[in-house]
Amino acid sequence: MKKFQLAALAFCIPLFGADAPLPSAQTVIDHWINATGGRAAWEARHNVVEHATVDFAKQGIKGTLTVYEAAPDKYLGITELPGIGRISTGSNGEVAWENTSLQGPRIKQGAEQADAFREGAFNADLNWQKLYVKGEITGLESVEGHECYRLVLTPKQGNPVTEYYDKTSGLLVRTTTTVTSQLGEIPAEILYDDYQKDAGVLSAHRMVNRAAQQEFVIQIQSIETNVDLPKDRFDLPPEVQALVKKSVAAVTPDRGKLTVYMGGSPVAKENYSVQKLVNGGVDIDGSGSASLGPMKIDIEKFEVRTDAKLDPLEAIAKGTLGTIQMNVHTTFAGGEAKNEIDTGQGAQPKDIPVHTNAVVVNANLPLYPWTVLAMRASLDGRQPQQFPVYVLGQAEEQATVVFEGRDRVEFAGQTAELNHLAVTGTTPQGQPIRLDFWVDNRRKIIKMAVPSQGVEAYQDGFDPKAPVAVSEQQPPKG
Repeated sequence: MKKFQLAALAFCIPLFGADAPLPSAQTVIDHWINATGGRAAWEARHNVVEHATVDFAKQGIKGTLTVYEAAPDKYLGITELPGIGRISTGSNGEVAWENTSLQGPRIKQGAEQADAFREGAFNADLNWQKLYVKGEITGLESVEGHECYRLVLTPKQGNPVTEYYDKTSGLLVRTTTTVTSQLGEIPAEILYDDYQKDAGVLSAHRMVNRAAQQEFVIQIQSIETNVDLPKDRFDLPPEVQALVKKSVAAVTPDRGKLTVYMGGSPVAKENYSVQKLVNGGVDIDGSGSASLGPMKIDIEKFEVRTDAKLDPLEAIAKGTLGTIQMNVHTTFAGGEAKNEIDTGQGAQPKDIPVHTNAVVVNANLPLYPWTVLAMRASLDGRQPQQFPVYVLGQAEEQATVVFEGRDRVEFAGQTAELNHLAVTGTTPQGQPIRLDFWVDNRRKIIKMAVPSQGVEAYQDGFDPKAPVAVSEQQPPKG
């Protein structure tokens, strides 16, 4: 027994000397995790249910709060306040929402949505680097009588969060941030106190919240862990489901078909759609097939999902090159593309540094993922524009894009005035390459050319005016 007592007492000993340099963010967070029960205790939890009271003392209002959380990203909070009614908030990794008795349902967007997704991440402290692009200890500060390390966490989207951890105990004392809400940007503060252990994890049971010149206290009454929750606990309420359906139905997917020619002969067909997402981003999803001599390529799926800024969130590629599988699943976070690559021998992880605003394409076919670049490039002026381009599963390269102006392009039986974008760069193998796009005013690719490879692609309804000859591969000039 004595060695266990000594182990517990160790948490009360300062880990860092007064004159020592500031520790890293990871060191401080590790101290917090250990002080609250250790990684194993946290990982043993799959869901929690918290029952609490909410007290607006100055207004004389006291209600209840019930919070449901489950791995990996499910959250539901239900507040009942006399005279105000029910306030429900939730997130499931795809939709963040709020539904109140006074204002009805709404879907959160932008920075407010990003905040909700981070708050809904289960056991977030164990994986904080997936939620923030940077964490930095910026100094020591006295908070409520505690000498604390000040940790600033910077998310990809939204405002930084500052957390204050007691230098000796490792416990979280205070959090400050600027909250994005319907009322605008609001400074907010939470003070944590009354730490108690439930199912092996120590957590604050009293939280003083200050925002918008109001103060209220949340006092946790009980915490249940690994509860047998109803399967529909985190389903969207019907009112929110209706908003989601309305949002999706309001935007008709833009569908496209490309025929790819090489050396004057059709070699590939591609079908795709560009769908607006609830989060304001887009989903480009399609398939295709190609015959390159004896080699057959089947593209079962190539999908790229983005956020509202068209920065990549996820990419999926499934296909075969002859008898060889070409399957890649990639998620983007914290300046990395985290790939799971399967060529028939089982999935292998491969992490590749990428910029958060990279354009995701394939090494060869399909060509339609270049639609994201066409959507992002400026058509105002002819100054060179720089874009990081991530070749899925391989590497990131830099591309230079120049708007060449408006071209009058001839097709079979028609002509069209199109915007001409010229893209130059190198392949991951170091070979220089140029691509030319002709896009309409909606940024839909109507024609695409890779002169060095004798490749051209035409949108359905815009056929080449004659069999494409190798000598005609140079981009037309308007």
